[in-house]
Order: sequence, then structure tokens, then C-alpha cells
Amino acid sequence: MNKKRVVIVGGGAGGAIAANNLPTNEFDVVVVDKNAYHYYWPWLLYIAFKGSKRPIKKEIRELLRPKVSFIQSSVTTIDLNERRVVLEGGKALSYDYLIVATGSYPNYQLIGGHEKVAEKYGDYHSTEGRAWAVWNTINSLRRGTLAIVVGGDPYRCPPSPLEGVFLSEEFFRRRGLQDIVDIIFAVPYPRPYPAEPMNEVVEPILKERGIDYRTFFTLDRIDDERKVAVSMEGEELKYDALIVIPPHVGADIKYRPEDVLTPDRFVQADKFTNNIKGFDDAFVIGDASAVPVAKTGVTAHLQATVVAQRLQGIDARNTGRTNCPFDLGYGLGAFVISDYNHPVVKLPPSRFSHLAKMAFAAAYWDMVKYPELWNPIFDAYFEATEPEKLGRIYV
Repeated sequence: MNKKRVVIVGGGAGGAIAANNLPTNEFDVVVVDKNAYHYYWPWLLYIAFKGSKRPIKKEIRELLRPKVSFIQSSVTTIDLNERRVVLEGGKALSYDYLIVATGSYPNYQLIGGHEKVAEKYGDYHSTEGRAWAVWNTINSLRRGTLAIVVGGDPYRCPPSPLEGVFLSEEFFRRRGLQDIVDIIFAVPYPRPYPAEPMNEVVEPILKERGIDYRTFFTLDRIDDERKVAVSMEGEELKYDALIVIPPHVGADIKYRPEDVLTPDRFVQADKFTNNIKGFDDAFVIGDASAVPVAKTGVTAHLQATVVAQRLQGIDARNTGRTNCPFDLGYGLGAFVISDYNHPVVKLPPSRFSHLAKMAFAAAYWDMVKYPELWNPIFDAYFEATEPEKLGRIYV
């Protein structure tokens, strides 16, 4: 039997899970990534605010099935018309099917002064080094104001800005600094969390813990010499330390045709099938996609599963399901759960949700490597927690 060749660009959550869900007796699967390592990005939060030394990376080759090929190389061009992926150095890979899973990347050029403050104070959406810089920042702040500001959309993991706010408040309170270190959270939205049902959960917690927040604050530029962040609306926010959630863009890869890309370099796709706009043999999953769903590992996981099933002739479709774990500090958590047809569920804080997030992190590498063991568990979980069902309980 002639195997169909599937080229997967990107060896992160979406790419690795897609590769491991494809039967190698039917498909010749090739994963290409410029990095040798696969990172568990959500754990940057716990480096930044807990000083966690838990390893967050594994070799991509180690996570892939033995019969899946891995090529470490940058990709310069994806030619959808000619079914070719051009690697750095000019070598080209032909394919029968293509899966783009290239992720998203912080853009420090949109906001004046952003790069400088990211280097100085750190952030928890880019690298281990900058997450450790956040840890150093909060440990060195003995009084004054810590500002955490959403720099713009989109960014990875919608709950992550407020997770940083809640964990930093816990950090300072446990050290007895809550009365001399203030925390200010600033967002460009009309409310602290964009989705109103979840905002109804988190806004009272902000007030209860004495955390100040500013809405309609669209960050324009940062003057670190004056210690001031300035919004497009003309408002100035004074700080002693500043952590900016960076807006993200798609990978710097040329596409033919160019019109499959948005101005921010995300790949346009059908929201149900993940087919790249105009192509039935090419797909995009996870953060690389312009589909309006949360940029999270769970989203990439679900989309990767759908694409793998479609390549095997199953008419699988995305529901737009989100399932973002949300750390509220002090051992409490929630989940941001919704789909295309149902708004975010107003899920109350609980210790169980926090433990579930920690359990997921502990099992993450096995989930990526052994989908045949974990898929039935995920199927049962997602069925039990469908937004329609939970929405009847939590109103």
C-alpha cells in the first residue's frame, strides 16, 4: 500500500499530538521544527510566581512515535499550490497532506518601550529566562506598585493575565507585604475578564483581595525612566515594576498564496474542519490558526485530534470547545469552558479545579506521547463537562 505523506510543521502540543494520532501503517508522517525541544509553556506561570524549578521541556524526538520522522530545521516557505514545504538551506519536502502547527510568538515591536521593560522585569509568555526575571522582580519589590498590563490581543491562554495577578497577590500577602506593595491590573476591555460570565466570578475576587484594576486601558507606550505606562486614551499608570502580557503574532514563514494569512500572520481556516482557506489537503491547528477560539494547548489538542480523524476518513468537526484551567491563587481554581454555541460557563472557584490543573500538568508528557491511552479519558471528560450541561447547573 502506498502511504500518504503527512508533513507537520511544528512539534509543539498540536503538532506532536496530531503526529501521534496518525497510524504509521497508513501514513508516512514527518514533523519539522526549528527547535529540538517541546516546551510546556503553561508552566512559565509557576516559574514566574512560584519559583518552580520543575523541567518544562523534552526533546521532540523523544515524544514522537518511533516511526514518525523528525527534522530539525527552520521552514522558510509553505507553498500550498505546489504542495511543498521549503526548509532552511533550500531543501523541499513534498506532501499529500499538510498540518501547520507553528504556534504564536510575542511581538515586542507594537508598543514603544516594551522590549526594554520585558528584558528588565520579565514576562511569562515567552522564555524560561524571562519567567525567571519575573520571579526576581517580585522578590526584589519590597514596597511600591506592581503593574500587570495586557498589551493587546491575541495572546496565549486567556486566563493567564489574571492568573499572574492572583498569584502575585498571594506572593506578597504570604510575605506580609500586602499593605505596602500595591498591585494594579490594566486591560483594554470594559471588564477585568473579557467574557462576562467568568468576569462575574473573578471581579468580586479582585475586590475582595484589594487588587486595583483599570479598564479601557489600551497600552500605547512605556517610559521606564519615569516609570509610567501610557494608554492610547491618554491615561498614565505609574509603577515600580511592570509586567506586560505581550500581544502575539504568527510565525515568520512565507506562504503561497499570501492571502491565506491575516495581517498578524495567522493562517485563515475553516473553524469546523481546520482546512486552510481554499485547500482541502492542508490544515492549521492551535495558536497558528486565525480561527476565533482561545489560543491554548487544549484547543490545539482538540483540533489536532479532529484533523487526524479527518485524514483517516472520519467526518470529525470542531465544536469550538474551550477548557482553560484558571489558577485563582491560594489553592483555588476554575475552568473557562465554552463552545461555538454556548457562552462561557460561570464555574465557581474550587480546590478540585486547581488540583485538576496540577494533575493535567503532571500527566502532560504522557498525554502527548500516548494518545491511544488518554483519548478515551479525554472523550469522557469533555462529554461530562459539555458547556450545555454545565450551563444548566451554574447560572
